[in-house]
Amino acid sequence: MPYSEAFLSSKLDPIRISYDDLVSATNFFADDNLMNRGTYSDVYKGNLLRSEERIDVVIRRYYSSLTLRRIEFLKEIQEHSDLKHRNALSIVGFCDEYDEHMMVFDYQQNESLEKYISDPTALTWSQRLKICLGAASFLRYIHEDMKINSNHGYDHEIKSSKILLDRDWEAKVICFGFHIEYMSRYSYSKSSYTDPENNRSLGAGSQPDTGHYRISKSRSSYMSDVYSFGVILFEVLCGKKAEVKDRGAYDSFARMVKQEYEEGSLDYIINPVLRKQMHPISLSIVSQIAYDCLQQTNRRPSMNRIVEGLQQALELSLKKENLIVHSAHYIDTEKEKTKNETIG
Repeated sequence: MPYSEAFLSSKLDPIRISYDDLVSATNFFADDNLMNRGTYSDVYKGNLLRSEERIDVVIRRYYSSLTLRRIEFLKEIQEHSDLKHRNALSIVGFCDEYDEHMMVFDYQQNESLEKYISDPTALTWSQRLKICLGAASFLRYIHEDMKINSNHGYDHEIKSSKILLDRDWEAKVICFGFHIEYMSRYSYSKSSYTDPENNRSLGAGSQPDTGHYRISKSRSSYMSDVYSFGVILFEVLCGKKAEVKDRGAYDSFARMVKQEYEEGSLDYIINPVLRKQMHPISLSIVSQIAYDCLQQTNRRPSMNRIVEGLQQALELSLKKENLIVHSAHYIDTEKEKTKNETIG
């Protein structure tokens, strides 16, 4: 039975945060605390006083130019508070005072996966796989356990910037749009992660117009998540960010990696430092999964199949790491024996 606006508002009151508290947490939404400026919102870092304890938080502040229905916003908060998965980013609370719409989440110490994509020394191949496995596990939970009706999908285009990393480098996925429809003066802006078979642009480019665009939830689907996740896998695999240099070619990265894979030349675009760490079968599994994710909708794998493949790839990678460690230990031991024998 659907909840009424009044019921939801009362139910969510324990996690409602005052506007003044968020102003204080961000120093009046100072530019120094601005982490990201997106299509629909600004994202700030803040230090919030909560239950007599100061905590670091991330605050998503929707633009006032968006016409958000209050019932949709409250349902969105409720959906996030219901998420029960180790790889879901925990919601701290929300604010709906003074016509504001803000969502507050736990801040993650190591920021996002995007920060480390191009640095092959920051994360090992096994760490990268573990992060991707955590994110894939969360998406499987959304698709299969939460059983959100795909006809009433959600607009949370998964990106490497939305895979946050805690102090233990565990993936914490932040996603939005379970219930919200955006009414905006701007059309949807395509990114490298946008599924070309299901993009949600309702107008040419992202230029202002005299009318409003309704960005509908129903335009999203589970298979679009799979496509976006395939782009992330190729980013992680190659050590390259999926950047858009030409607005008219938003899927240029996806087309490039697909072509390299089909021509058997993927090795040429994989960072050599990462390549040395990869178990050959682990590389084969991940590259095949990533390639399959970018196929036509009806040929893409389910998130369950992706999780199973990544688990296998991670196991192989960890075995290789253990062999290297044991081999290094054996060599050091033999060197020490030789040194002692020489001294003796």
